[in-house]
Amino acid sequence: SDGGYIFSGYSNSNNGDLTLNYGGYDFLIVKLNSAGTIVWQKTFGGSDYDYSESIQQTSDGGYIVAGATNSYNGDVTSNQGSGDWWIIKLNANGALQWQKSFGGTNFDVAHSIKQTLDGGYIVAGMTHSSDGDVTNHHGIFVDIWIVKISSNGILQWQKALGGSQIDSSTLSIAQIPNGDYIISGYTYSNDGDITNNHGNYDYWLANLNSSGQVQWQKCYGGSDWDKGKTMSTTSDGGFIMAGESLSTDGDVTINNGLYDIWVIKLNSGNLSVP
Repeated sequence: SDGGYIFSGYSNSNNGDLTLNYGGYDFLIVKLNSAGTIVWQKTFGGSDYDYSESIQQTSDGGYIVAGATNSYNGDVTSNQGSGDWWIIKLNANGALQWQKSFGGTNFDVAHSIKQTLDGGYIVAGMTHSSDGDVTNHHGIFVDIWIVKISSNGILQWQKALGGSQIDSSTLSIAQIPNGDYIISGYTYSNDGDITNNHGNYDYWLANLNSSGQVQWQKCYGGSDWDKGKTMSTTSDGGFIMAGESLSTDGDVTINNGLYDIWVIKLNSGNLSVP
């Protein structure tokens, strides 16, 4: 909001621009001014591996960050096993206000976090767990996992979405003006919550209501691998998705060899967007 920039990632360094490392990889948060000069940098984590995947400035001027942690010490006060989602809330100066872990005994990673209209947060990622905070996992592979938390990081509801195959290791999520959520990723499944897969991996887009119930879902792609990597809402109430494609059939009309970038523009579908 001040015209500068915020970014998150992860680092194993303890020199150069970085002043602290807890061990393994740490969350790395860097604030730049409008000219790209470092205003401040912070690392958060424990002695194991901690990966930041998503950051957003919040309405109070602070920041919300999501990723994964394998640690159970340092800044991390809870871990249910293997790797958990790790959410941290920072103030405007990068000081830690609170942190929460979510997941089960297998590996779980948060990929996208957004502040919601009620001041809480919606988080999208993947889970390989079927215990702990995770219920109704599909099959033995990875599921898409959506978690709604309050402004203080309290779990309000969670949904595991997918089928019997691998469902999306890269996700985007957004809340639209009517309070619903749009999630995107990719899926190999053609059962459970997933219908009309064109073959192998497809782009996947789904509309959830404010309680996390699926309103509709769609697969896009061809008979080869099509992996949706990112999604954004558009000013006309529709959506734009981008990723990679190996297909030359179905929804895909051309391929120049190996993986191509594939961009699709969608209308609002069944949504009633103000």
